[in-house]
Amino acid sequence: MRSALAAPLALLLGACQGAGDPRPSGAPAEVAAPPVLETPPPALEAAPPDDEPAAPAANPAVWITGDVLLSEAVRDSMNATDDPAGAYAEVLAPIRRLWDADPGGFVLVNLETPVARIRRRALDSAEPVSRGFTPVYLQGPPWLPEALARAGVDGVMLANNHALDQEREGLAETIASCERAGLVVTGAGHHPQHRWPIVLGDEERPGGSLAVLAFYDAHDKFWVDPGEAARSFLDEEAPDLVARAAERHRVVVVVHFVGELREVPLQRWRQRVDRLIAAGADAIIAHGTHVPMRVERVQGVPVAWGLGNFVADMGRQANPRHHGEDLPKIRSPKTREGLVARVELRDGELELSFLPTWSGDDRFVRWHAGLPGEEVAFTLSPLSACGRALELPAAWPEPWRGEVADWIDRRRDHLVRVSGLVPRDCREGEPTWLELP
Repeated sequence: MRSALAAPLALLLGACQGAGDPRPSGAPAEVAAPPVLETPPPALEAAPPDDEPAAPAANPAVWITGDVLLSEAVRDSMNATDDPAGAYAEVLAPIRRLWDADPGGFVLVNLETPVARIRRRALDSAEPVSRGFTPVYLQGPPWLPEALARAGVDGVMLANNHALDQEREGLAETIASCERAGLVVTGAGHHPQHRWPIVLGDEERPGGSLAVLAFYDAHDKFWVDPGEAARSFLDEEAPDLVARAAERHRVVVVVHFVGELREVPLQRWRQRVDRLIAAGADAIIAHGTHVPMRVERVQGVPVAWGLGNFVADMGRQANPRHHGEDLPKIRSPKTREGLVARVELRDGELELSFLPTWSGDDRFVRWHAGLPGEEVAFTLSPLSACGRALELPAAWPEPWRGEVADWIDRRRDHLVRVSGLVPRDCREGEPTWLELP
């Protein structure tokens, strides 16, 4: 989460995407978005005394997460409280303390659940398909953008396969709702101003600036009129946009691939990534598969093929007694494992690290031990690579508490193994950052 001192350094794409903008269609630009705080804090209103030099600007950094998905169980659990947005923000509290300690960090999540008050496509209206997966049309509660903002999130990416689940009107509602909550929107906007980068830092400062572009790896099948809500696609123009941004900034590209539960990148993905690297991308971060994938260097450029889910209830039937690695997604613990990428621009060079996470709940213990209360409790926790991956609530009774702890340890080991990353340092009980060997 950006600190008060870091906020003025970020030139952010957001609400200022009006149809009257004179720039050519699709041209990269940096537009100041409304700050998360409506007025600057008092510390920024007055210059420091002559004998107190101004605090040095923090290095620009962006935290990039996987998918934010809301199931009915999560929604019901939050709605059972007097403050659903606050309850959901509390789910992210264990990782927020790390964001808050990062003065230059900008937190960017992939919001895969549209926020639309009117359901234009019913959840069960999808027609079966002959091969592949049957589409499911998502719709999030109206309090979701506020909840993300209260959890310390700064921006959302909407360049994903569910952005139009509630039609273009639903995408427009989602954009407006996020902007009202103070969130910067990237990867979508109002055509033709819908694919400009987020820029962090100052290109005139010695360390330079960091640009983030978001693309969805597909093609729009429908005509889009000027002013209509639209996604940013990884199409033939995308490499040119990357090249233009790379002329002025160090560039990170975020791509949403469609390949549910896929653990090995498709050849087509590699071809797309090769083109983005040739255009000037210095790092490529991907999500969309709902499971973590390998992080590797391609032509010397770090590529994270899949971050997995960020906070989701996709594997809602996963528990310590469901064994095997080829379980359906409703039972697969892989959909609860995740990586959060942190990209920092330090002295003109990109530094990349990853935080392992676990999206969990108390279902298993609740069913066996009869925990008090009716609603399932959800948590999103950073993991340790040393000793116990996660310290579970002391109120959970044995032997079920120990069984869940052992299970999460095994999932942590699986996450580290499939990612190919290694711990930067290790202190038992503390979140561990991972990096490329």
